[in-house]
Amino acid sequence: MTTTGPRAIGITEEALRFIAAGVIVLTAIVLALTLVVIIHHIVTDRQRRRNRARFETASMLLAPHLVNNSPSLDEAVAVARSKAGDRAVGLVLRRARYDLKGPIVDRITGILVATGEVRKLLGEAKSRRDWRRAGAVRGLGECGGAEAKEALISAAADDVSSEVRRAAREGLLSDGSGEAVHAAVRSFIADLPRRSGWRRSFYARLAAVAPDQLTELIRSGELKGTEEKLAIEALGDAGRPVALVLAMERIGAPEAEMRATAVRVIGKVATDREVPVVIEALQDPEWFVRAAAARAIEWMATLNAATTQHNWQQGACEKLAEHMTDSSWWVRANAARALSRCGSSGVQLLLTASQSSDRYARDAAIAALATAPLQPEVRLQVKKRIDELMEQSQPAIPAPRPKELFA
Repeated sequence: MTTTGPRAIGITEEALRFIAAGVIVLTAIVLALTLVVIIHHIVTDRQRRRNRARFETASMLLAPHLVNNSPSLDEAVAVARSKAGDRAVGLVLRRARYDLKGPIVDRITGILVATGEVRKLLGEAKSRRDWRRAGAVRGLGECGGAEAKEALISAAADDVSSEVRRAAREGLLSDGSGEAVHAAVRSFIADLPRRSGWRRSFYARLAAVAPDQLTELIRSGELKGTEEKLAIEALGDAGRPVALVLAMERIGAPEAEMRATAVRVIGKVATDREVPVVIEALQDPEWFVRAAAARAIEWMATLNAATTQHNWQQGACEKLAEHMTDSSWWVRANAARALSRCGSSGVQLLLTASQSSDRYARDAAIAALATAPLQPEVRLQVKKRIDELMEQSQPAIPAPRPKELFA
């Protein structure tokens, strides 16, 4: 039975008033939160602009004295602290120490210790917040000095945060001393099972600042599989002569991935004597080793482009031309790119391949010629060949029918 009358109406009105009150409260909360966000944005933006202005002021006051290692640097620091504040001065000095070389580096470290910047960062490095410790550790790496190094060694070995340990390793590598590099390597080895995204950057940095330690690590056998390959490639990218020795020792490895790594490294640091090894790798049963060999020849040809064409290039070009019909697309593409960097002989072979009955070889040749540094007359030949291919690929246009057929 349906309830009607004043009682039912009263309940409905009470519910409506409750809903209206709820809407008003929610609206007020939304407006309050919006106002808080706007105020926060205004305040932080103003603070950001103020910090930027202070940093620029400190930079202008200190830069001439830092670059010239001026005797009046201490006085300039005192003036900059009074005008821009300790935070801005500390940041400028830390960044300058990271970029500069020579006696000024130790002098900046002494100033950072004397002004309390190192003491402040040491305190922040004990924070419970991971992000604050990571920032402090990065700052200590920029400051340098015995106190900072001791804190970095401790953080690299014992901190519970992988981000803090990584920041500590970067600071230790920047320090460059044997003790610091050894601590960074030990921390890195201990972290290997946990994360992998930062490995390549660590090897690259270690190859740049301490190639002997990285070589020792490779020869120790502690690095296996991918780790060993990344380390050797880092030495090759850094142009270290020892990379060639390590690569030649592994060019006949049973693992195809290691052979590919070895041939890539040889291509970056090889001399003419190692060319036969790279050419032989073009016959490897694994496609990615053949592709790496073709890319290595491209690097060697590009490196020698500024000089006269070497004797090995003709033989290498003939082998590359054979792989224009390789079963792997990557091998064909890399072979074509290598030919395009091997001077006139390579370009002529590409022009020949552009008329091949193999469609894949034609495509690879045309793509390589389109980006190759060519002489004007050769470029005209390439354009003519492309036009011919375009005409062959277009369907014939049917002749128009007489108008009377439409009547």
